[in-house]
Amino acid sequence: MAGSTSHWGMLEEWADRIAGWLREAIADSDKPLDEAWEVEVKRTEQPEGEDLIWVLGENPRLPYRLVVRLHKKFASLTIYTGVETAVMDSDLRLALYRKLLLMSGTWKMAKFCLAGEDEEVTITTDLDLSCMNREEFSDALTVTIFSLHDMVEKLDLEEAYGAAQLQHVADIVKEKAEGGQSRAQIREYLVKTFEVSDQVAGDIVDNVLKKEDELGDKPSFRYHQ
Repeated sequence: MAGSTSHWGMLEEWADRIAGWLREAIADSDKPLDEAWEVEVKRTEQPEGEDLIWVLGENPRLPYRLVVRLHKKFASLTIYTGVETAVMDSDLRLALYRKLLLMSGTWKMAKFCLAGEDEEVTITTDLDLSCMNREEFSDALTVTIFSLHDMVEKLDLEEAYGAAQLQHVADIVKEKAEGGQSRAQIREYLVKTFEVSDQVAGDIVDNVLKKEDELGDKPSFRYHQ
């Protein structure tokens, strides 16, 4: 029992450490870890035994979510790409799997996997907790994101990725407006976060809030051969 408690405490310490790394924005850095991440730490109870700890990260500049799952001796860093394969026909799915396998050979650290009922493509990098530090975590995150960009290019998803990015910004604007922020406050946030001009930020806010009913559901990536 004491050993289990000690182990759980160690995972909680790692979760807090990783969350701290993600929250620590560093100006003038080109590393993804040093950007401003919104972070949440969650616990998942497992009926068959050991509970799990998750660190969830969202970056306002990027249209995907990051999940870090902590295990006994290692951490799994995963990006959910939005590419859902369950609805594809067999030939299309086979072609996609072949490309993912070839990319897995290129990106030695990153693994392309499937998750959930929709068989969504995920990209995972495993890290050994016994020797992990901030620099190694940063490198793993960078490799994982670069492998995502490679996947977007290899699968001809640039248009869908761009649409997802635009919808992601629109969702942020709507969420802030619903939270009571003024147009001026939202405009200032866009200027600071996305490094656009005040005029462009104002146009985005006006367009989103005026045409909210026309935006529809958030698009997910679709693969076309």
